[in-house]
Amino acid sequence: MAERSGPAPPGTESAPPPPAWWRKTDNTASTSGAIPWLAAPLYAIPETTKLLMCGGVAGAFSKTCTAPLARITILRQLQSTGAVAGWAGTAKVGIVPALAKIIKEEGVRALWKGNMVTVIQRLPYSSINFYLYENIMDFLEGEGAFGRDRNEGVDKGGGRAGGKSGKTRERAGRDGQRGLGWDVARRLVAGGSAGMIACACTYPLDLVRTRLAAQTTVRHYDGLLHALFVIGSKEGPKGLYRGLSPTLAQIGPNLAINFAAYETLSKLAKEHELGERVPPAIVSLACGSTSAVVSATATYPLDLVRRRLQMRCAQDRGHGFVRVFRDVFAAEGLRGFYRGIIPEYAKVVPGVSITYMTYELLKRSIGVDTGRL
Repeated sequence: MAERSGPAPPGTESAPPPPAWWRKTDNTASTSGAIPWLAAPLYAIPETTKLLMCGGVAGAFSKTCTAPLARITILRQLQSTGAVAGWAGTAKVGIVPALAKIIKEEGVRALWKGNMVTVIQRLPYSSINFYLYENIMDFLEGEGAFGRDRNEGVDKGGGRAGGKSGKTRERAGRDGQRGLGWDVARRLVAGGSAGMIACACTYPLDLVRTRLAAQTTVRHYDGLLHALFVIGSKEGPKGLYRGLSPTLAQIGPNLAINFAAYETLSKLAKEHELGERVPPAIVSLACGSTSAVVSATATYPLDLVRRRLQMRCAQDRGHGFVRVFRDVFAAEGLRGFYRGIIPEYAKVVPGVSITYMTYELLKRSIGVDTGRL
């Protein structure tokens, strides 16, 4: 059948013509949700690269939106340790008063103190995390070699082999045969493994971000490079990985629960066709918020311990994970492990929701089809 013609999308006049699956025909719709003027210039880029781009941008954008709340969480977690100077070291104030105090004493920009390091860390972290998650899921689902370029799924006739609906139906059939238990277990393994690998690759930046965010009226570091130099020279290369073990112990189950809960809820939403009655963005926000609360509550004590370990200097010998865990319990009891959980909820619920929503929106906008997230 004759293809529908029209003017070239703005900014794509010099780009090579997109494949047939971008151009609507009488019986073939373009990839659902794709924005032609945005997707057409990127169609030749391997889908692996597109996934890395979507994950990195989603993570960096989310962290920037929630940076003020993240800083309050860190200050709360480090109270009573002597690592924080001024009011933040002792004062027990609510979220709004804490924001007001930071603005009054340090200025508005201080709400985003350490955020540039966070963005620099989140771009590779989220890229690696989402990319590995997608590929580990494919590997566990038996869809070929790990790291296979998904562009191989585009057939010679220009159509995506089976399309998104075909891929989703195929996965749904396998999941139905294996049962919900296997489905959740696979997501736990993929989410936990991807998160731990991504964390290990970018950990020094996370440590620097914690120390920069903990600075109030007393400054020890003047920025990312200065902090890396000071920590490396005073504490040695191992100092840049201080607290890595509890971080991996926290990030693994956190992301395992997060991914598994989010995808399970998303799958249930699709089965009940919620997307037909409620805007997809709202469904994504609801699933992301619920998964964030569940994962944060389950792993917050480990997050508190890792933050305190990150603030230890090289002279603090013998202050490992077990020692810090025991000290917190002895001095503050069980409630001490959840110090700062309220601003954490206020940060993580919108943060995770924004991440997932942005990731899905970007994938749809540039025509990435994984049949999953």
